[in-house]
Amino acid sequence: MPEQPIPEQDPIVTKSYALYYVAAMVILMATLFWALWDEAYGQRPWKAFQNEWKQRYTAFLKTAESKSETSEKDVTKNPEYQQLEKAYEQQAASAKPRKEELQKQIADLSAKILAVQSVFTDRRAYVNALNYEMETDPDKSGKEKKQAEIKEYKAEVATVEYPDGSKKKYNFQQLEETYNSLKDERTKLNAELGDVLKPVTAASTKMSAYISEHMVDLTPSQIEGLKKKTEEWDPKIVQINVADANIVDRCESCHMGTREPLKLTAASMTAKGQKKPDDYAQAFTSHPEPGLLQIHDPDKFGCSPCHQGNGRATTSIEKAHGNYEHWLWPLFPKENSEAGCQTCHSADMFLVSGDVGWTISEGKDLFRQKGCMGCHRYEGYDKEPEDLNTLNQQLKQLDQEKTNNLKQAAYLMKQADAAETNEEANRLNEKAVALRVANSKDDGRIQQIDLVAQLDAGPEESWTESQRHPAQAEQELDSHLAEKTD
Repeated sequence: MPEQPIPEQDPIVTKSYALYYVAAMVILMATLFWALWDEAYGQRPWKAFQNEWKQRYTAFLKTAESKSETSEKDVTKNPEYQQLEKAYEQQAASAKPRKEELQKQIADLSAKILAVQSVFTDRRAYVNALNYEMETDPDKSGKEKKQAEIKEYKAEVATVEYPDGSKKKYNFQQLEETYNSLKDERTKLNAELGDVLKPVTAASTKMSAYISEHMVDLTPSQIEGLKKKTEEWDPKIVQINVADANIVDRCESCHMGTREPLKLTAASMTAKGQKKPDDYAQAFTSHPEPGLLQIHDPDKFGCSPCHQGNGRATTSIEKAHGNYEHWLWPLFPKENSEAGCQTCHSADMFLVSGDVGWTISEGKDLFRQKGCMGCHRYEGYDKEPEDLNTLNQQLKQLDQEKTNNLKQAAYLMKQADAAETNEEANRLNEKAVALRVANSKDDGRIQQIDLVAQLDAGPEESWTESQRHPAQAEQELDSHLAEKTD
């Protein structure tokens, strides 16, 4: 086939594709940088919250530190504190000579132990290696040879040079005994030092406790610890995992100040130069009722059971608060925040802790006063059917217990008849009698439950029982009706 002539306007040769390549490259690079940004920040807005938290909380702690120092100075001027301080100084002065003596002895012993240890550990490692070879050697003569080698090695003398320049020679057994005895002696000296310092430590603890109890704010050392923790904080997901309840909440990845020991308000967490609290400042506030967290530990209960929202979501505020179409339990608004109490306390009539619980308690009271439970049955308001079911279950259990006792008593009596000795027969008879006595008690309990059930059902139904036990039934009925009237 003849070759085709090359056209004068060959697009491969005459046309440039540089512009297309540049455009494709720019689009690719832009997509790459956008993907990296979205991975690092776009899908992780909590990182911005935590970085902002570090700056604002550190600034807040600096102002709190100066107030705390002033407060601590006021506390230390108190005569009671000065008396504790004087007692501490006396204890420290009396313990000082013996403390210094013991510390010097412990330091000397530690140096000796290191000198012996440097020799002993090497020799012990070699002995262990020989023991391993001996134990794994399948040949009997090989084992005997290794055993003789170990014995010969242990008999060799090693030199230990102590810190004072003296030198001593020990075989393996002497070296081990010396090492252990030095360690035992150091342990005894440490125990004695602890006893010597115990009164000093107790006096120091009393001083610290007095400051903690009488200071309104945290102590300077506590605030310094918070500053250090905040400065060393690396952005990460803060997660509560309650496995038994299948709860995973990551709310504190943004709400960093919820459990901080200092009271944080939106105003105090507002950035310098801003006139109004922003979203960050609102998120960094303390829990409005710290007392609730003491009886509802977030590590045990989580956050979302009380506040709802999507505790697992971290990609946006909207999703974390559950304010989107695919989440059925959005965060309760502020005015309805007490609605979360119903999750666990639906049957409790009064729920108040500090300033929380008044609204829902008044609502429950209104529900009861208006008689809403007449048409709208709700747990906790009309308990008589539930109480009757409970009493019925108790009756069934007592009847079953009586049946089991009768069977067991009959079996014991049969065993007693076949007993080889009188002592054995008497013992079995006593057990059988005890079971019959228990049945008599169960009969009394059944009568009481039956009476209470009829009283709960109403006075008309209790008439038959009154006929059977007139005095007791009449007395309990009057008492029950009096309680209901009150």
